Amino acid sequence: MLSSSLTESLASLGVMAWPLLITSCLGLAMIIERLVTYAMLPSLSRKGLKELFNEVRNCCGCDKSSQSKDHLCQNLCKGKGIRQGIALLLSHNSCTKVVREEVAGLWLLKQKHSLNAWLKPLMLIGVLSPMLGLLGTVLGMIDMFRDIAAAAGPVTPDVLAAGLWQAMFTTAFGLAIAIPALAGAHGFGVWANHYLAKLEFALNHTNLLLEGVTMDDNGFSIVASVSVLQNINRERGNTACKKTMGSGAAAA
Repeated sequence: MLSSSLTESLASLGVMAWPLLITSCLGLAMIIERLVTYAMLPSLSRKGLKELFNEVRNCCGCDKSSQSKDHLCQNLCKGKGIRQGIALLLSHNSCTKVVREEVAGLWLLKQKHSLNAWLKPLMLIGVLSPMLGLLGTVLGMIDMFRDIAAAAGPVTPDVLAAGLWQAMFTTAFGLAIAIPALAGAHGFGVWANHYLAKLEFALNHTNLLLEGVTMDDNGFSIVASVSVLQNINRERGNTACKKTMGSGAAAA
């Protein structure tokens, strides 16, 4: 029953049956492949990045900084994603900040190409499939009007309805392919850009830590924060001392 229904549906597509069927299979395969690839990306959670920044900050602040960086680099190389990116920066810790930025830029470009793979072909399928469906509709209507012209008897509405249904079915089939393909291409593109922005932030943060910039995870200077807290505590102490002296003078 199912096979006969599928055969009838394919027959209704006319000459565009195989092109539409091939594009639908290719689009579905690309969507599944990208979905699995993106789902297996290493996590860039706030907690995980904070732990990585603390490791880099600790190895930069210890006495044997060079040995600690090499050891951390070897450990990070075993991971994936941002861990490999930070290991790449640590392996060039003897270079200048500008050189490390160029190296990080090349690594980010490689990640961008990997994340955006198959997105343009998927978008191309989303653009071509409605055109193929429309072409099938036009060809179907041409056949319908040719049959009407060849008919000797009166043309009934049933004949027109059957011909129009077969012609419009190809357009509907093409749109059914195009909508998921375009939605998947744009959705994966947004996902990739968001992930790349997190990678870029993590690499820039690590590069500044390697330069000796002491800052927390939000970018604020740790030294400046400590100085501000000390000043606040000093002002509070002075205010309390003045209040004590004022109350003592009033009592006298």
